[in-house]
Amino acid sequence: MAAPIPDRIVESVRQRAEDAHFDGAILIGEPGGSVRIIVTGVDPVAPDAVWRWASITKQIAAVLAMQEVAQGRLDPDAPVSRYWPEWKAPQAAHIRIRDLLMHKSGLPQPDASPGDADGVPAFYRAAGASPEDSANGFCAGPPRATPPADYDYNNCDSIVLGEILHRITGQPFEQLARERIGKRLHLAHFGLFRFGAPIEKHVQPNGEFSREDALLNLGIYGAAGGAYGTIEDLWRFDHALLSGELIPESERELMWQSSRDNGFYGFFQWIFPATLAGCGREMRLVERQGLVGGIELRNYLIPETGQAVILFSRHRPSDFGDPWEGKGFAYDVLSKIVCP
Repeated sequence: MAAPIPDRIVESVRQRAEDAHFDGAILIGEPGGSVRIIVTGVDPVAPDAVWRWASITKQIAAVLAMQEVAQGRLDPDAPVSRYWPEWKAPQAAHIRIRDLLMHKSGLPQPDASPGDADGVPAFYRAAGASPEDSANGFCAGPPRATPPADYDYNNCDSIVLGEILHRITGQPFEQLARERIGKRLHLAHFGLFRFGAPIEKHVQPNGEFSREDALLNLGIYGAAGGAYGTIEDLWRFDHALLSGELIPESERELMWQSSRDNGFYGFFQWIFPATLAGCGREMRLVERQGLVGGIELRNYLIPETGQAVILFSRHRPSDFGDPWEGKGFAYDVLSKIVCP
């Protein structure tokens, strides 16, 4: 049986969260499977609340892609046209799978599509567009740059990757994620927003931006940001990834390969060294951020220890910070847990 997480660590994290007026949930996951969830705020969220995972969905997409790599059905250095010959993008024969995963495709930028009267980019208001429509339409439009281009965070990259996985596996991305992640790991609350369907009432609202929900077509995000689930659902995904249940170690390390030259970005996630307080040495962290309106999420994996620390906030803390900077809320929480 996994050893319980010491109360002194939990209380130390809780005190730091209360001092920061953190409004949300913090999960501490240990390598043996032990888990503690801390909720703080004026009106604390339920520990089993269902949250939008926003761009943490991209981390799931990367894992599903690496499963195909492990089976020899997907080559990161092959062009998109090998797997989707009908794709109409001008650079289809030159954009590699790797370029999508590294945000170096040069594809059109959804965030730069013309804003409407509400300030929402037109891409996200497209009422008649599914992820497949977007991949075939907007994302296949005039390129922004020639691949491999400079890094440019772009939702089109993961939306197109989702459609490639559809063509390789025969399953739409939503179904693939539910089968290989949700059902395999027994995640009762995991799912993806469906195109054209209303937002599930049990999913946490979009913070102070909840009024914008009616303006957005959440089904358009697909592999870019359409997932939702509880904070413990995400821990089960993390634990399975860390333990080697989801992909072999060789494909996982390929996914987590990064360097200072590329901003420590791997395949849809950041992998970087950080010196946490109390450790006295650098440790490798794997980070995936998610941001949707007023909600901010951080998913941290510590491969060396097998731990994970997840932060789900209903309001963006002013000092969330970044662990590699050696300061801020996330740095302090990670230090208390990883280097007690």
